[in-house]
Amino acid sequence: REVVILGRSGRPLEEVMRSGKVLAGEALKLGLKYAPHTTAVPKVPITDFMNAQYYGPVSIGTPEQEFKVIYDTGSSNLWVPGENCTGCVHKKYNSSASSTFVYNGTDFSILYGSGAVRGTCDQDTVTFGGLKVKNQVFAETTAEPGLPWVVGRFDGILGMGWVQISVNGITPVFFSMMEQKLVDAGQFSFYLSAQAWPHKKTSELALGGVDPAHFTGAFNYVPISKDGYWQIHTDSIAMGNETIRSHFDSVVDSGTSLLAFPLLTAVKINSQLGCVDAGIECVFEACPDFAKLPNMTVTLAGKPYILTAEDYILQVQEPGQPTQCISGIMGFPAPLPEGLGAILGDVFMRKYYTTFDAANNRVGFALANHN
Repeated sequence: REVVILGRSGRPLEEVMRSGKVLAGEALKLGLKYAPHTTAVPKVPITDFMNAQYYGPVSIGTPEQEFKVIYDTGSSNLWVPGENCTGCVHKKYNSSASSTFVYNGTDFSILYGSGAVRGTCDQDTVTFGGLKVKNQVFAETTAEPGLPWVVGRFDGILGMGWVQISVNGITPVFFSMMEQKLVDAGQFSFYLSAQAWPHKKTSELALGGVDPAHFTGAFNYVPISKDGYWQIHTDSIAMGNETIRSHFDSVVDSGTSLLAFPLLTAVKINSQLGCVDAGIECVFEACPDFAKLPNMTVTLAGKPYILTAEDYILQVQEPGQPTQCISGIMGFPAPLPEGLGAILGDVFMRKYYTTFDAANNRVGFALANHN
């Protein structure tokens, strides 16, 4: 039997609370303060190439010149090839064609795990998710040495990390959006489709909130442990019943395709899985029986996040070829930056919808909805 508690007026107390000015206001304040922003927000489509490159559109200048960029939470600068870029094979930004271009001329150089680029800084209007960011400083590259920049399906990179790791202290594009009040909330969120490549649904970046269509359940938040990267404390990582590492910091990085660990840790895990090391990749001679491989458990703020073998092993099928299985676990030959213990890249973010909440210095995770 349902018990209904009545207020002094004789009306159900729940009804009184909903209609009362004071308590209704408190409920509204609590909702605004603690709930993720779920009203309609600008959404940017993301294209997936082989579960290794996720890229989408950004436009620079007036009229707009569109580029394909990786939305990278592991760096903080926007750059695209410039007109004077030597050996660049991708689309180039033409400053003389933009009426909103402003010369800057400061030297620019940045080093990534996949190679370095250098160039000069300039200023222009950047259009991202239909929102126009005025007077955004970015870089035009003049040199992009290294194979990754040649074979990549993208033209440049749009960094979404914090200003502390931004070259020349340039305000990152999303933080400029916040300063110019272009977004309703200081957060952005990634949905990465989990279908085996090339049979992919479109992935998505939501600006200024989250997209409820792409996650289930509530968010669990982990505070930022150090400004710069989207860096969070990690309780532990385990394979099956064996703890691999405990009490360290990880970076949640949309620009890293795999899960990255110190080299010896990755070698230990991959050797247990049975793949053959081929440089940065560990390839299976034949796709394994996923049911016989252990789960990986990443524990964050006391909550376990489970990755099954089907989650952490990439299945790639090129036209006319059998499915190839590649371990989603890679090793760094040198110590990770700042003594970090792991990088939680796209392998993790495909399973767990991830919101980067700059306004509250935290990262939130919810189970992605791939239906």
